[in-house]
Amino acid sequence: MLVIGRASFLARSFVDAHGAGGIRHAAWADVARPETFDGIGCVVNFALDPRYMRESYDPALDCDRTLAEAIGQAQRAGRMPADAHVVMISTRKVYGPADGQPLVETRVPAPQDAYGRNKLVTEQLLQDRFGPKLTILRLSNVFGFEDLPGRRTFLGLLLRSLREEGVIRYDVSPFTVKDFLPAEAFAAALVKVVRARPGGLFNVGSGVPLEAGWLAMWILEGYGRGSLSITDPSIRDAFTMDVDKFVARFGPVAGRDDIRTACLAIGRRLGG
Repeated sequence: MLVIGRASFLARSFVDAHGAGGIRHAAWADVARPETFDGIGCVVNFALDPRYMRESYDPALDCDRTLAEAIGQAQRAGRMPADAHVVMISTRKVYGPADGQPLVETRVPAPQDAYGRNKLVTEQLLQDRFGPKLTILRLSNVFGFEDLPGRRTFLGLLLRSLREEGVIRYDVSPFTVKDFLPAEAFAAALVKVVRARPGGLFNVGSGVPLEAGWLAMWILEGYGRGSLSITDPSIRDAFTMDVDKFVARFGPVAGRDDIRTACLAIGRRLGG
């Protein structure tokens, strides 16, 4: 199996969960090297150009499209089997606003931002290229210990302000309901996918409608000190994933207790 994205937080979480055996963990630059694909039966790409998330679709910024072309070249050269499987990491942003209903795979996509629109284009391109040899995973809000230099995700900023100032700042109401998934649970779910290689589209989230304030309160509990400050009380971008399809095939992903346990561990690690 080839996992692309050495700098990716999620890629590292997956490699740690799966174990190094049978995995070739490559950097994005390695995609240009034909030998990277020698004997590979499954490819999971985590590499992402930051501009792809905020600009209009540009093929030059689409890592998955570039990867698909490299896979085609490797297959034509006999370096990897013709039936090699591809797992695409997509996003719930493809669906657009939740409108109070859980996001289900059969929902007609209506993305509202550049990231969602671009991922939808890429999904369609890869479906045309790989057909049943492609599994698309639309992720909810995956989180973990993200107190890392330069990481500007929700958790990265949250942990940095808590560590440096003793305060968690929310620019959204703590009563906003979202679908949060611990990185460890995501990695375990992905292990099941790459082993089964089912093909098709799956939502991957907890399916738990959790008020965002609980995430902060549980991290503070694990940290043992600090406070929560609300800079904007508006409710925005509330959503929950319908994960029934994934659960029916692979079993439960994560529950409320799993999310709390992950938050407590993050707080303790930050405080330790």
